[in-house]
Amino acid sequence: MVMTVKKIAVAALALAAALAMAAPATAQPGGDYRYQGGGYGGGYGLQLQGLLVDSAKQQLASAGYHAARNIRYDGRQYDLWSNGRGRNSCVGFTSYKGAVTDVRTFSDSECGVVSGGGGGGWGGRGLDPSDLNGMRVDDAKRNLRDHGYSNTRNVRLNGKQWDLWLDNRGRDCIGFTSYKGTVSAAQPFRGNECSTNGTPGYGYSIDARDLQGLSVDQAKRSLADAGFRGARNIRIGGQQWDLFYDNNGRSDRCVGFTSYNGRVTDADDFSPRDCR
Repeated sequence: MVMTVKKIAVAALALAAALAMAAPATAQPGGDYRYQGGGYGGGYGLQLQGLLVDSAKQQLASAGYHAARNIRYDGRQYDLWSNGRGRNSCVGFTSYKGAVTDVRTFSDSECGVVSGGGGGGWGGRGLDPSDLNGMRVDDAKRNLRDHGYSNTRNVRLNGKQWDLWLDNRGRDCIGFTSYKGTVSAAQPFRGNECSTNGTPGYGYSIDARDLQGLSVDQAKRSLADAGFRGARNIRIGGQQWDLFYDNNGRSDRCVGFTSYNGRVTDADDFSPRDCR
């Protein structure tokens, strides 16, 4: 049988179609496997899906993220990374055989981060000290670092230890106190209270124990800030005590301290009669 050119062409097309139908199906992605940051992390559009775990961690670190914690979600372990300044401040990924298999965002509370990243909050900035209340201490410290704060010193106020943090411009000071690893209170302080020359105590009801360990000059300024004035000196047990009286008469208190080599070694409350 002689086939025309037209018949041959038609037969070839039919064969090609049959082969295409018989070929095994190729799996199609169920969605965009790239994790698009939408400008978070300083403009990075992170593409973590399919990367080796170490490479994914490097990308996250370069975008300003810090390892937060591991959690189990949907039967899998996710490594959570936080960036308090990022639009998506809590990002997690899971992996299999050393490669990232899934990436998604999580709530700020899962990472223990403060949301925002600029605007609003205390003084128009992203971090409001009250946002730290109830956080784990490690999470609070990470948030402060993410927002450009550095720990400068610890002080005692009202019988509690406060960790003071100063922002990178040297202006704003935030302090927090904690109990059993959890922040129990956080609030702004004066900028100079974060420095070693500052005098904590302004605006507080002085607890004499707060003065221990301060330089004599710091102790005097701290008492003056709280409304006390120098009263007189007395000797007790071979030691000289400097007494200060509540100048405004708000509490009718007398507070005294003793010192050695320019530093307060002991401080206590005295009878108001001792100051007069």
